Amino acid sequence: MKKQSKKAEQFSSTDPPPKHKGKAADKETQVIEQVVQNTGEHIVVPLAEEELQVVKQWVEAGTIVLRKRVQEETKTVPVELAYEEVQVDRVPVNKVLADGEAAAPRQEGDVWIIPVVEEELVVTKRRVVREELRVNKRRVLTRQEVSDVVRSEHVEVETAGNIERAGAESPRRR
Repeated sequence: MKKQSKKAEQFSSTDPPPKHKGKAADKETQVIEQVVQNTGEHIVVPLAEEELQVVKQWVEAGTIVLRKRVQEETKTVPVELAYEEVQVDRVPVNKVLADGEAAAPRQEGDVWIIPVVEEELVVTKRRVVREELRVNKRRVLTRQEVSDVVRSEHVEVETAGNIERAGAESPRRR
Protein backbone atom coordinates (compact mmCIF):
# COMPACT_ATOMS: atom_id res chain seq x y z
CA MET A 1 0.00 0.00 0.00
CA LYS A 2 1.30 3.47 -0.79
CA LYS A 3 0.79 6.75 1.04
CA GLN A 4 -2.43 6.98 3.14
CA SER A 5 -4.37 10.12 3.99
CA LYS A 6 -7.22 10.62 6.42
CA LYS A 7 -9.67 11.52 3.67
CA ALA A 8 -8.62 9.09 0.90
CA GLU A 9 -6.63 5.91 0.33
CA GLN A 10 -4.82 5.01 -2.92
CA PHE A 11 -4.78 1.48 -4.25
CA SER A 12 -2.69 -0.09 -7.02
CA SER A 13 -3.70 -2.92 -9.29
CA THR A 14 -1.52 -5.27 -7.28
CA ASP A 15 -3.08 -4.31 -3.94
CA PRO A 16 -6.18 -6.20 -2.88
CA PRO A 17 -9.25 -3.99 -2.67
CA PRO A 18 -10.47 -3.04 0.85
CA LYS A 19 -12.94 -5.38 2.47
CA HIS A 20 -16.36 -3.94 3.39
CA LYS A 21 -19.24 -5.46 5.20
CA GLY A 22 -22.77 -5.58 3.85
CA LYS A 23 -24.35 -5.74 0.34
CA ALA A 24 -23.64 -2.09 -0.57
CA ALA A 25 -20.03 -2.55 0.46
CA ASP A 26 -19.73 -5.69 -1.72
CA LYS A 27 -21.01 -3.77 -4.79
CA GLU A 28 -18.46 -1.01 -4.16
CA THR A 29 -15.68 -3.59 -3.84
CA GLN A 30 -16.69 -5.21 -7.16
CA VAL A 31 -16.75 -1.85 -8.95
CA ILE A 32 -13.31 -0.94 -7.58
CA GLU A 33 -11.90 -4.37 -8.60
CA GLN A 34 -13.24 -4.00 -12.13
CA VAL A 35 -11.82 -0.50 -12.52
CA VAL A 36 -8.43 -1.64 -11.18
CA GLN A 37 -8.34 -4.73 -13.46
CA ASN A 38 -9.57 -2.94 -16.61
CA THR A 39 -7.39 0.18 -16.35
CA GLY A 40 -4.46 -1.05 -14.39
CA GLU A 41 -4.10 2.41 -12.90
CA HIS A 42 -4.18 3.80 -9.41
CA ILE A 43 -7.57 4.96 -8.19
CA VAL A 44 -8.58 7.30 -5.38
CA VAL A 45 -11.51 6.30 -3.19
CA PRO A 46 -12.89 9.16 -1.07
CA LEU A 47 -13.79 8.21 2.50
CA ALA A 48 -16.52 10.13 4.33
CA GLU A 49 -17.07 10.49 8.02
CA GLU A 50 -19.77 12.05 10.11
CA GLU A 51 -19.17 14.86 12.62
CA LEU A 52 -21.32 15.99 15.52
CA GLN A 53 -22.43 19.58 15.82
CA VAL A 54 -23.70 20.71 19.19
CA VAL A 55 -26.17 23.63 19.39
CA LYS A 56 -27.35 25.19 22.63
CA GLN A 57 -30.74 26.81 23.02
CA TRP A 58 -32.60 28.45 25.90
CA VAL A 59 -35.54 26.55 27.39
CA GLU A 60 -37.73 27.42 30.34
CA ALA A 61 -36.30 25.73 33.43
CA GLY A 62 -38.98 26.84 35.85
CA THR A 63 -40.60 29.88 37.44
CA ILE A 64 -39.98 32.16 40.40
CA VAL A 65 -42.84 33.47 42.52
CA LEU A 66 -42.25 36.58 44.68
CA ARG A 67 -44.71 37.39 47.42
CA LYS A 68 -44.67 40.62 49.38
CA ARG A 69 -46.14 40.63 52.84
CA VAL A 70 -46.60 43.53 55.23
CA GLN A 71 -45.51 42.98 58.80
CA GLU A 72 -46.97 45.27 61.44
CA GLU A 73 -45.55 46.00 64.86
CA THR A 74 -46.21 48.68 67.44
CA LYS A 75 -43.27 50.92 68.27
CA THR A 76 -43.01 53.48 71.06
CA VAL A 77 -40.78 56.48 70.41
CA PRO A 78 -40.02 59.25 72.95
CA VAL A 79 -40.67 62.75 71.53
CA GLU A 80 -39.79 66.12 73.07
CA LEU A 81 -42.49 68.78 72.79
CA ALA A 82 -41.98 72.48 73.52
CA TYR A 83 -44.59 74.94 74.68
CA GLU A 84 -44.56 78.49 75.96
CA GLU A 85 -45.71 79.78 79.31
CA VAL A 86 -46.56 83.37 80.17
CA GLN A 87 -45.34 84.94 83.36
CA VAL A 88 -47.11 88.13 84.40
CA ASP A 89 -45.36 90.52 86.79
CA ARG A 90 -47.29 93.50 88.15
CA VAL A 91 -45.12 96.63 88.43
CA PRO A 92 -46.68 99.74 90.04
CA VAL A 93 -46.14 102.92 87.92
CA ASN A 94 -48.72 105.53 89.05
CA LYS A 95 -48.03 107.88 86.14
CA VAL A 96 -50.70 110.37 85.20
CA LEU A 97 -51.49 110.53 81.48
CA ALA A 98 -52.06 113.84 79.74
CA ASP A 99 -55.32 114.46 77.91
CA GLY A 100 -55.29 112.44 74.65
CA GLU A 101 -52.18 110.49 75.61
CA ALA A 102 -52.47 106.75 75.05
CA ALA A 103 -50.77 104.00 77.02
CA ALA A 104 -49.77 101.63 74.18
CA PRO A 105 -48.24 98.17 74.68
CA ARG A 106 -44.52 97.93 73.87
CA GLN A 107 -41.82 95.29 73.68
CA GLU A 108 -38.43 95.33 75.34
CA GLY A 109 -36.45 92.25 74.20
CA ASP A 110 -38.57 89.18 74.87
CA VAL A 111 -40.75 91.10 77.33
CA TRP A 112 -44.04 92.72 76.36
CA ILE A 113 -45.12 95.63 78.50
CA ILE A 114 -48.88 96.16 78.55
CA PRO A 115 -50.02 99.21 80.53
CA VAL A 116 -53.17 98.77 82.60
CA VAL A 117 -55.07 102.04 82.81
CA GLU A 118 -57.78 102.93 85.27
CA GLU A 119 -59.67 106.04 86.06
CA GLU A 120 -59.14 107.71 89.37
CA LEU A 121 -61.74 109.96 91.03
CA VAL A 122 -60.33 113.39 91.54
CA VAL A 123 -61.86 116.82 91.50
CA THR A 124 -60.97 116.69 87.91
CA LYS A 125 -61.04 113.52 86.04
CA ARG A 126 -57.71 112.24 84.76
CA ARG A 127 -56.21 108.94 83.67
CA VAL A 128 -53.48 107.46 85.73
CA VAL A 129 -51.34 104.45 84.85
CA ARG A 130 -51.45 102.44 88.04
CA GLU A 131 -49.28 99.57 86.91
CA GLU A 132 -47.78 97.84 83.92
CA LEU A 133 -47.95 94.21 83.08
CA ARG A 134 -44.62 92.77 82.07
CA VAL A 135 -45.13 89.55 80.15
CA ASN A 136 -42.19 87.19 79.69
CA LYS A 137 -42.10 84.05 77.62
CA ARG A 138 -40.00 81.06 78.47
CA ARG A 139 -39.62 77.73 76.71
CA VAL A 140 -40.37 74.57 78.70
CA LEU A 141 -39.63 71.02 77.49
CA THR A 142 -41.65 67.98 78.47
CA ARG A 143 -41.21 64.35 77.47
CA GLN A 144 -44.09 62.25 76.14
CA GLU A 145 -44.21 58.82 74.54
CA VAL A 146 -45.95 58.35 71.21
CA SER A 147 -47.10 54.91 70.01
CA ASP A 148 -48.27 53.92 66.55
CA VAL A 149 -48.17 50.94 64.17
CA VAL A 150 -45.23 50.82 61.75
CA ARG A 151 -44.95 48.44 58.79
CA SER A 152 -41.99 46.77 57.11
CA GLU A 153 -41.96 44.68 53.93
CA HIS A 154 -40.38 41.25 53.58
CA VAL A 155 -39.99 39.13 50.41
CA GLU A 156 -40.57 35.38 50.17
CA VAL A 157 -39.09 33.70 47.07
CA GLU A 158 -40.48 30.40 45.78
CA THR A 159 -38.94 28.64 42.82
CA ALA A 160 -40.39 25.97 40.57
CA GLY A 161 -38.44 23.72 38.24
CA ASN A 162 -34.66 23.50 38.13
CA ILE A 163 -33.82 27.03 39.35
CA GLU A 164 -31.43 27.73 42.20
CA ARG A 165 -31.29 31.06 44.01
CA ALA A 166 -27.86 32.58 44.51
CA GLY A 167 -27.00 32.90 48.20
CA ALA A 168 -29.79 30.58 49.37
CA GLU A 169 -28.90 27.69 51.67
CA SER A 170 -31.51 25.28 50.29
CA PRO A 171 -33.95 26.43 47.58
CA ARG A 172 -37.61 25.55 48.03
CA ARG A 173 -39.01 23.58 45.11
CA ARG A 174 -42.54 22.64 44.18
